[in-house]
Formats: sequence, C-alpha cells, structure tokens
Amino acid sequence: MARNDDLNLNRNGEEAQEKSGGGKGRLLLWVLLAVLLLGGGAGGAWFFLAGGEEPAGAETAAEEEPEEPEEREALYLDLGRFLVNFDYKGGIRYVQTEMELMAYSQDAIDRAERNRPAVRNEVIMLLSGQDFDALRTVEGKEQLRRDALAAVNKALGASGKDAVQEVYFTAFVLQ
Repeated sequence: MARNDDLNLNRNGEEAQEKSGGGKGRLLLWVLLAVLLLGGGAGGAWFFLAGGEEPAGAETAAEEEPEEPEEREALYLDLGRFLVNFDYKGGIRYVQTEMELMAYSQDAIDRAERNRPAVRNEVIMLLSGQDFDALRTVEGKEQLRRDALAAVNKALGASGKDAVQEVYFTAFVLQ
C-alpha cells in the first residue's frame, strides 16, 4: 500500500507545494516587471530622441497651408515682330523674331503693355548686339531668351511675382 508520505496528503506536503509555486510566480512577476520597465524606458528614449511632439503652433500652420500647389493662370502679351540687322564678317545679317511675354500677374501684363516702347527698345538693343554664329545654335537662342527676359524686366523695373516670368520666341529667322 501507499504510504501517507508518498501521497503528500499531510500538511507539510501542501506547504512544500505552495512554496515552490509561489517562488515561480514571484520570478514570473519580476521578469514581467523588468520587461515592462525596459520597454517603457526604450519607448520614452525613442520619443525624446525622435523629436517628441510638434510645437502647438505647427499643427495649425500645417492645416492652414494648402496641400496642392496653387495653379496660376498664365497671361500672355504679344510684343510683335522684331527685325534687326547686325554686322557679321563684314556683311549685313538680319534676325527677324516674334516674341510673347508670359506672366502670372495681370499687373505685370498691364505694365508691359503701358511700357511697350521701352520694352521693345530694350529687346532691339539686345538683338542688335548678338553674334550670328551663337544665334545659329539652340544654346545661343536659349541664352538670348534668358537675356531678353532680363531686359524686359529691367525696362519694367519689375521683380518677383510682379515681373514677367518668361519670354517666348514664336518665330525666329536668321538671314
């Protein structure tokens, strides 16, 4: 037969089980507590090192700004035809071109229209000082376009959003 010691039915056996189970429970509790503390510390460190919260004013500023860039309508002004002669290797050469101005501001177009004689004069002076060989290349024409834009805005005394944004050649002939 089985003895009482083998069945662990006595009071001393119950105390032994409680002690061994209680030790495992405490160990598990301490491990969980350590994991939570380490996880919380790591999360807090990441929060502070990553920059934390945005300042209170940053949210309102971000909400007020439009997400898509504002589409502006391009406005154009035809400057008409330019025919300019210049000296090339002892001979006379001609450049004939037509230009249009582009701006996003109606004020810039109105100013260019009011000052058309001054704008045309600046462009004519610019064209008459060009090198024929340079104008035969795409790079030369592009440089002339940039120079013409600067000359137009100089004649208008304009800059920024009130300035002419582009000058386009709508015809270009060298002879």
